[in-house]
This record gives sequence, C-alpha cells and structure tokens, in this order.
Amino acid sequence: MNIDGPAPGAPADPADLHCAGVPAEPRQLSRLRHRLVQWAARTALSADQSEALVLATYEALANTAAHAYPDGTGVVDLRASYQPDSRSVEVTVTDHGQWRPPPEERDGLGGRGLVLIRNMTDHTAVDSGPAGTRVTMRWNLERATAPTV
Repeated sequence: MNIDGPAPGAPADPADLHCAGVPAEPRQLSRLRHRLVQWAARTALSADQSEALVLATYEALANTAAHAYPDGTGVVDLRASYQPDSRSVEVTVTDHGQWRPPPEERDGLGGRGLVLIRNMTDHTAVDSGPAGTRVTMRWNLERATAPTV
C-alpha cells in the first residue's frame, strides 16, 4: 500500500492526494475516507461540497469491494486533486477487478450507488473494462483557491 499526500501537519504538495494499492477492505477503506476528509478540509470546497465529496467517494470505494472483488480481496487506488485551470476538485477511484453484481443486487436490492454518486457530483464518468473500473467525480468551485497546508 502506498499513500502519498500530506499527513496532518506535514509539509507536502497539498493539491494532490494519491493512495495506491490499498486493500479494498472495510478497515482500509475507512482509513482512506479519513484521509480524504483531512484533504477536503484544506480545499476551497464548501461544507456541503466537502460532505458530498466524502460521501460519493466512499460509495465508489465501497463499490469496489462489492462489485470488483465480491469473492475476495483486491486493491483500490484513490486520487484527489485540485484543478486550478478548471476551478474544480476531481477524485478518481480505480479498481483492478472484474465487475459482478453482488448477491443483494441479484435479488433486486441495491444498485443505487451510482445514482447517489451522480446526484452528489457536478460530473461523473465511469470507465469499465477487463483491467478494472475507474470512477471519476468532479465538483466545480465558485471561488476556487489552492488547498492550504
């Protein structure tokens, strides 16, 4: 597991958080969520946008465990970045598994994760193929400024 990006109080490039090869397990995903909360607090996102970013991203992370790796463990990559040119914040969640519906979806339950994500972002793109799935989410900022340390 490789987690790059600023830890609390550590000098680093605050504009980017990159966590690669993180096990798609509840405890590890919870740690990623915590790191994302810390990162989002240093951006120009409003409180509502920060909450939407964390909720949508955690849903995308949870989907990796449910859809990409329902029979075992795999890894997930998370990247969060401030985009000054487009005045936005972008988060990507990438898995390296094969999509399968979890058992509860086969019974008609579930299946609302992407709807939730799309409703909480300004833009969502899902790219899926044999090498995995990447969910890209973007939030536009009215008055964007670079994140602070």
